[in-house]
Amino acid sequence: MDTSAASLVFSLNRALWGEVHPELRQASIEADATAQVVRLRFEYDGEPTEEVREICSCASAECIADFPEPWQLEEEHISRPFPQKLSSLRYLVYQRAERHLVKHPSQESSTWPAD
Repeated sequence: MDTSAASLVFSLNRALWGEVHPELRQASIEADATAQVVRLRFEYDGEPTEEVREICSCASAECIADFPEPWQLEEEHISRPFPQKLSSLRYLVYQRAERHLVKHPSQESSTWPAD
């Protein structure tokens, strides 16, 4: 099985098409060829809702479908509210643009500044 950087990144990138939502800060991937495990990590701005977790789990299913049995999937859903530091797996596939993001103390989650 091809577990090159290009294959892993392409697999998760394709799986995320149409599945990225505002709460998702970062998505990353790595593989352990010896254990035949693909690991995915999704990091969210705050605690993800069940709907948001399900969206990323669907992307995980699309990703693992690229790998034949007996490959297994390990997926992590981590709350890292902005501006907490993110921690990717080996290959970072998606990262939300945050350089202009402003956090107001009165807000539950991050928002884009008003024009």
